[in-house]
Amino acid sequence: MARKKDKEITEYKLKNGEKYFRLKLYLGINPETGKRVQRTISKISSRKEAEEIRKQLKAKGAGAIAEKDKIKQQKRTVTDVYNVWIENLALDVRGSTLHRLKDTWRTQTEPEFGNAYIDNISADHVQRYVNDLASKYTTYRSIANQLHRIIKYAIFRKWCDKDPFDWVLMPKKSAKKKRDTSHNFYELDELKHFLEVAKDYSPMKYTYFLTVASLGCRRGEALALKWSDIDFTHKGVSIERTVSKDKDGHKIIDDVKNGVHHVVPMSDNLYTILKEYKEYCDSKGNNFEWLFPTHDGSFNWSQQTDIWIKYLYKFDRKRCEAWNKDHPNDLKKPLRRITPHGLRHTLATLLYDGKDGITPKDVQYVLGHKTSKTAMEIYTHVTKKQKKDIKSSINNLNF
Repeated sequence: MARKKDKEITEYKLKNGEKYFRLKLYLGINPETGKRVQRTISKISSRKEAEEIRKQLKAKGAGAIAEKDKIKQQKRTVTDVYNVWIENLALDVRGSTLHRLKDTWRTQTEPEFGNAYIDNISADHVQRYVNDLASKYTTYRSIANQLHRIIKYAIFRKWCDKDPFDWVLMPKKSAKKKRDTSHNFYELDELKHFLEVAKDYSPMKYTYFLTVASLGCRRGEALALKWSDIDFTHKGVSIERTVSKDKDGHKIIDDVKNGVHHVVPMSDNLYTILKEYKEYCDSKGNNFEWLFPTHDGSFNWSQQTDIWIKYLYKFDRKRCEAWNKDHPNDLKKPLRRITPHGLRHTLATLLYDGKDGITPKDVQYVLGHKTSKTAMEIYTHVTKKQKKDIKSSINNLNF
């Protein structure tokens, strides 16, 4: 029995004799525009394949096919998608995070992919990109992740339908050696030495570093402290804000990380030093609201503490050199260097030596973490000196 003629599928031959099938299909009316939706597909290798394509197109319907056509006609570059993505993201993230994402876009993602069409990015191109990042940066994963997030957003918006990262092997580690932060904290004797040097260096810097070491606050949180946050009556310090950046990189006062406001008890020594520092500020006529202000009474950048500690170490080194010159038989070593954030690590570490039965929950409260898991995973360093008689409180640490 002869096959019934199919008006939608026709057979044709090329000049070289190769045989193909053409599908010419009417799918219906676009409900959005009222126009006819048709599809013509050529160079199909078999009638069976043409029938399967027809079946799939009819299942999708005229509206879906028309929408896909519309999207293809409005091809978007990675820059187009980024602009929409970052605008929506701005509603949900901190200004400092937004500024970091914009910086990554400007220096990494845009130069490589900005002008590429989002639906034309190849896996090979992405693989070369992540390999190059891994050869230069320890943070290569977070840099590459920005492109991946943009692509996934485009898929969500139906501006592309495939994720090239599905065929990319992310390098396991960077060729660039990561900075070792496992010793970015002081033992108790080292902390005392550091604070002795800071005391000789500058009253404000000494008080700042003692405050961070005693409260375990982040450096930006200490710089955002006001005198109104200091409760001398009940010996407590309120941690309620931090120095941060807005989306344009300008310094601002922002809410603390994770939004965890808390009051940290003052040690007896911190209470005494803050009292003395207040008297010192008053004697100098520095009646500013901030504990550690700039010369004009504003608050400092968080990065300013990197400069403070750099010059403190320089001050200590010169002092050691002068001493060693005059005392060749009693040589002194300069301080071991840590970062300002290392003082926060230091308190977290020493707390476990300062009181019998201290728990990660206690450390979580002092450091203002959202969960005690962070305190347990990050800050429980093992110190060289394991004490048999654990101190009863942070006061007994006596720094």
